[in-house]
Amino acid sequence: MTTSTLTPDTPNVPDTDTNENTTAQLPTTQLPTTQLPPAQPASGQPASPASPHYSYPPVRPTNVLGIVTLVLGVLGFAIVPVITGHIALAQIKRTGDDGRGITIAGLVLGYIALAGYVFAALLFFGTLFLGFIGAVSSYR
Repeated sequence: MTTSTLTPDTPNVPDTDTNENTTAQLPTTQLPTTQLPPAQPASGQPASPASPHYSYPPVRPTNVLGIVTLVLGVLGFAIVPVITGHIALAQIKRTGDDGRGITIAGLVLGYIALAGYVFAALLFFGTLFLGFIGAVSSYR
């Protein structure tokens, strides 16, 4: 048997002389064969990604006019949240934005405020009218 120097590109196997007859052979051990997982393609097929890329769904923006409707409805405005609420609902339906719930909440608050203002106006003008009628009838 001859010895050789190993270089980085040669495997770590002792050199054997072809002229020598060796009767004693080293025991060989087989390494277990590993099979490729089913997700990996065989050679010659296009490569697929090693693992699927999971990401969050895209965030839909909230309709700004819907936010304005809610804020104005909470503040007690009547006509403006009703108008902006209907415009915002049309935009949400057309563009698919988020904010339908807050827009509807702002619309409900706007309609409640509008009903309250109409009731207060009827009460005020009814009282004023009845007072005017009472004053005119007592004047004769």
